[in-house]
Amino acid sequence: MVKNTIIKQLESYDIYVFRLNCISIIFLIISIFVTSYGLLLDNANYILSSSIISIIINPMIGISILIATNKFNKLNKLLYHSIIIISLSLLISFSIGYFNANYNYINEPTEQMLILGNFKKTFFSIECLIAIICGFGMYYSIMKSNIISIFGFVLIFSITPPIANAGLFYGMYLNNNSNMKDSNKYLEYGNNSFMLSIINIIGMIIGLSSALLFNCN
Repeated sequence: MVKNTIIKQLESYDIYVFRLNCISIIFLIISIFVTSYGLLLDNANYILSSSIISIIINPMIGISILIATNKFNKLNKLLYHSIIIISLSLLISFSIGYFNANYNYINEPTEQMLILGNFKKTFFSIECLIAIICGFGMYYSIMKSNIISIFGFVLIFSITPPIANAGLFYGMYLNNNSNMKDSNKYLEYGNNSFMLSIINIIGMIIGLSSALLFNCN
């Protein structure tokens, strides 16, 4: 009974089966552009706003739901969508980072870029724990139809900014412009940012799917 109620509630939000279409791709492109330029311009408002309109979190929610409800027949499709979304996000931000280095617009990483890129590896476990806890919170926000809380958790997960930051650093690293400050660290910063985004994704899926499993049984 509880499981059926949960599934019906999730279906009402049209996130039970995530659809990758032209509109969602447009939202993704806009969010990555805004995030990338927010990072380059050191503008936190751009970064936060882009996280709200980004669709990166959608297939992750779908994966959590399929795992919890044993609907594994659609899991491959969502994993495929996730790979497309992450790859496209990296490609867009990579291009922006490459051209930024090529024309030397911003010749050193901004504070916002360094916050994500110079993230201490010892804090990865803490970040994962926070993502798991927020995954539980996301479940209750969805079930209670609390849109404001859902937006809040989307901002906390912060998946879009580190992915865009990784692409920017990879692009600037491969451009290899000698005028860029501390360019020898760009690959490390890019890897740290990418790892941060993956940890947030895994933590969110663990937390949300665990909450769903607990309430479905």
